[in-house]
Amino acid sequence: MTGQAAPAQANGGVSAYLELLGNRAAKPQLFPLHEEVVIGRDRQDALPSSQFVCIPLHTISRRHVRLRRRGSTWSVEDLHSSNGTFVNGERLLPGAWRALEDGDELALASTQLLFRSLVAPGAASMPTVIRKSVDATQYAPVALSAPAAHEASRSELEQSVLKLHAMAQVSIALGVVTDRETLSEKIMNFIFDLFPLAERAFILLRQSERDPPEPVAARRRDGTAEDPRQVRLSHTIVDEVLGKKRAILSTDTLSDRHFAAQDSIVAQSIRSAMCAPLIVGDEVLGLIQVDSSSDPYAFEEADLELLTGVCAETAVALKNFQLYSDIQRLLDGFVRASVQAIEERDPVTAGHSFRVATYAESLAVALDRADDPVLRRIAFSKAQLREIRYAALLHDFGKVGVREHVLRKEKKLHHADMRLLEQRFLYARACMERHAYHALAQRHLEEGWSSHRFRAEKEGIEAWLREESGRLDGFLATIRSANEPAVSRGSALPDLRDIVHYGCHDPDGLALPLLEEHEVAALSLAKGCLTPDERRQIEEHVVDSYSFLVLIPWTRDLSGVPAIAHGHHEKLDGSGYPMGLKGPQISVQTRILTICDIYDALTAGDRPYKKAVPVEQALGLMQEECDAGHIDGDLFQVFVDARAWTAQPAG
Repeated sequence: MTGQAAPAQANGGVSAYLELLGNRAAKPQLFPLHEEVVIGRDRQDALPSSQFVCIPLHTISRRHVRLRRRGSTWSVEDLHSSNGTFVNGERLLPGAWRALEDGDELALASTQLLFRSLVAPGAASMPTVIRKSVDATQYAPVALSAPAAHEASRSELEQSVLKLHAMAQVSIALGVVTDRETLSEKIMNFIFDLFPLAERAFILLRQSERDPPEPVAARRRDGTAEDPRQVRLSHTIVDEVLGKKRAILSTDTLSDRHFAAQDSIVAQSIRSAMCAPLIVGDEVLGLIQVDSSSDPYAFEEADLELLTGVCAETAVALKNFQLYSDIQRLLDGFVRASVQAIEERDPVTAGHSFRVATYAESLAVALDRADDPVLRRIAFSKAQLREIRYAALLHDFGKVGVREHVLRKEKKLHHADMRLLEQRFLYARACMERHAYHALAQRHLEEGWSSHRFRAEKEGIEAWLREESGRLDGFLATIRSANEPAVSRGSALPDLRDIVHYGCHDPDGLALPLLEEHEVAALSLAKGCLTPDERRQIEEHVVDSYSFLVLIPWTRDLSGVPAIAHGHHEKLDGSGYPMGLKGPQISVQTRILTICDIYDALTAGDRPYKKAVPVEQALGLMQEECDAGHIDGDLFQVFVDARAWTAQPAG
């Protein structure tokens, strides 16, 4: 796409310009606007070149649209074009004028232009650069009158517009960048647009007010990035700028008595330099220096004013990054403290949440290496990875509300219940002995046994008691075996029927069951050690986690944390909990968390209620879950291929 910019008009100044959007040229393509301009496909012999912008595309009409200024207001009119003219997506009625505001987007078929006004509403002059202030803490913008066309050439006007454009881009960049490194990179990109004669630029920053400034970025006009650690500095310039909080400009540096004797100035043949501090309030964060080794008069006072303005905005952005970093560390500390509070209630699971978070991050990052092209298209940003990490760290927070004896349950029967059962067996043995010896004495009295007969009967009773006692010991051993939780449903369960039907009576002759119904139900669990009621209590931790997490005013980047954590026990076939979600209803982030949570639950170190499962066995069990339609098989394959479990926990 090509376009011809109108030159400066002989009887008027430039008060606005159009920027061609979607242009990939090294520099933005700009069209200065005068009193009235027509945009079309073909040249118009009736119009001077200053009043016509040519865009030679077949989708543009011969005379497509007209722009004109009345006072400080610019308006646009569609000239009955074939494909229409749109302002901010709204189609103009042909022949009707529409007022334009700074930042409006014009669409001429597939061509998009951005309207930029250099005149504030109600003003007759063009706001441009920055008023020079030697004291950088007193920086303030000021409006300067637009030069008349006869005082500036077309190139000068275009340079002014380009500088304004670059300054606007600096402001935009500072508003969207969220880290210091990217900010430094963007500032370097714009420095050479703002200062056409600059040959080198670098940024110095302090880690704290007590630390000396250190170079963090250095670049030359040709794009060559220098190692900041190798930059030679003039301590005289640095000390004056930082100590006195003053921006300085030195032309013909080698003749300047302040700098001529400086080794770094001489060694690098710096002929012209300007330097401005990065100040917020009374705090000096660092400085930006721009210099030239070929032109002793590369910079003017207006350039120093512009650099001071850039430094003022940059300093505010840097301070915001510091505050953002402080807030991020505060949130991270809160999350870690919360996880610590959870895990202290159950020391045997300590480290689970941190490991799951690390595995989840590792799996999320590995998606771009997946064999499946659909998975490769899933690219998580740095903020999304942080969101996944926080969701993984806090996914079990609701367990803080689960009763401790349920949370720490090691066997199918609670420790206290097992002790009570063992006492019941002792009681049953005592009852059998009482009944046996009472019957022996009663028969001896009724039948008048001889001592020899009594001794024989007594030995028979004792042999029977030993036999029954052995049976009870066997029953107890069976119960202890049944009390061990099974890892999978395929494990064989001990037969409890003989114990349930064993006949035993208390001293009053009432039946004394060795196992209560709830004990039989607990010992008959096919998998795990939780009864249905206890499992319900554990499962409620997911809802409690969500109820807690939604109370936190998460930032937009972290707004998905509650939902990701809420679904980590859902299954693709809808058999999970708490909501029974199916397939597409479960986000990719949650599916990742589910896989990592299951893996760590299986392979974590030995616990009182289960032994750690070897990696290969754990992966086999998880493959069974994939085959059953419970967890995402494609994501699990990436988990296996990337060996995500080998990542080391950061916490």
